[in-house]
Amino acid sequence: MPIAIVTGGNKGIGLEITKELLKQNYQVIVGGRTEYLDEETSKKVNFIKTDLTKLESHEKLAKKAIENHGKLDLYVNNVGISEWKPINEINEEFLNKLIHTNIYSTLWGCKVAANYLGENGSIINISSIAGKRGSLNNSAYVATKFAMNGLTQSLAKELGP
Repeated sequence: MPIAIVTGGNKGIGLEITKELLKQNYQVIVGGRTEYLDEETSKKVNFIKTDLTKLESHEKLAKKAIENHGKLDLYVNNVGISEWKPINEINEEFLNKLIHTNIYSTLWGCKVAANYLGENGSIINISSIAGKRGSLNNSAYVATKFAMNGLTQSLAKELGP
C-alpha cells in the first residue's frame, strides 16, 4: 500500500487531495496547525498537529511515515495561505507570514522528501494560477507563488533523475 504525506491536507484543496488519495488506497499522514478533518476522514488518516514553516516539522512527518509504514512514496506540499493587500498596506509581518507559509514550508517539505522518498517517490507542490500571472492588490502572494513555481522547476532538474 502506498504511503503519502499531505501538508495542509485537512481542509480546502488539501482535504480533497487527502480524500482522493484515500480512494486510491494510500495510507495518508496529514500535517497541519489545526485538525479540521471530518469524522469519517479523521478515522482513516494519521493527523499530526505541527507548524509546517519549520524544517523539523517536516522531519517529524517523514519519520512518522517510516516508523509506521517503513517507507514514503508521495509528499504533497499543499499548505499555503492567500491574503491580498495593496502594496502600500504590506508590512514586514504580513510579508514574513506569506513567505514562511508559502515558500519555507514548500522548500522544507521538498528537502525532507528528497531524503526520505523511495526510488520511485514523487513530490507534488500545489501552487496557484497566481504563480503564472500577477493580479491587482496581490503582489506579495503572487511573488510567493512565482517563487514556488521556480523552486519546483529547479528541483525537477535536480531531483528528477
